[in-house]
Amino acid sequence: MEGKINTQAFYDTLDSLYEKKEMERVEPYMLGTLAKAGEFRDMEGIVAVCNELGGLYRAMRRTEDALWTYEKVLEGLEQMGMKGTPNYAAALINLGNVHIARKSYQKAYDIDRQAMEILEKQKGEAYQMAALCNNMSAALRELGRIKEGKNMAVRAIQIIGQMPEFTIELATSYTNLGQAQVKEYAYSDARKNLTYALQLYESCNGDKDIHYAVAVYALANVDEAEGRYEEAERKYMRAARLIERDFGRTCDYTQVMEDLERVRRNGVKRSEGNGTVQGIL
Repeated sequence: MEGKINTQAFYDTLDSLYEKKEMERVEPYMLGTLAKAGEFRDMEGIVAVCNELGGLYRAMRRTEDALWTYEKVLEGLEQMGMKGTPNYAAALINLGNVHIARKSYQKAYDIDRQAMEILEKQKGEAYQMAALCNNMSAALRELGRIKEGKNMAVRAIQIIGQMPEFTIELATSYTNLGQAQVKEYAYSDARKNLTYALQLYESCNGDKDIHYAVAVYALANVDEAEGRYEEAERKYMRAARLIERDFGRTCDYTQVMEDLERVRRNGVKRSEGNGTVQGIL
């Protein structure tokens, strides 16, 4: 069966559902549209829907589902003769992001390297390059390649700093830099950059951005490392509340709660060492 879906109508309906916050209808609508695109053998439509569906699954932390949708995007772009284009690089960046969420850091880095080669060859958009540098910074940091990860975060800041309309992305870049500095025990620099990241987020929409919790969590790490247990506890609790608000009680939420319990134990030990028996409430 030949034919095409109306991609503009698809985007318009999707925007309307998000605007009305009718989230329970979003996934069924996209899956229904994807099924129609499949019946029509409409590869352009399949790519368009899978790209949006992957974004939804990634935001929901449904990484297994996000993987197959972004892989479908790459397959579709290849069939359309678009391998090696900036659009293909964008799909690779999205896929790499999912692997970071899955903690498959080497896989993420390998995918990001492919995207980097394309963007450098095709002279891709500066925004794409900054997003890619942030992804690579996160992957390198977790692979123990701290200096390279820090350099990638600095590169992202240099690029995105030239585009004042992308304040949220700049905040993400400073968060990445701060996280790398935590790994190399440069706590004073990390605190400065993470605090600045929070200020950037707050200047846009308070604590509403879904990445805000990451900066709060990283700053809690700094407080804990410096023995500021009460401050660390408050920030871990705040990060947990933000993650629960945005994603529910995910594995990230569980990790923060484990960190919270550890910092409480350390706070109690310190109180006992000072001759008191009260813990942190």
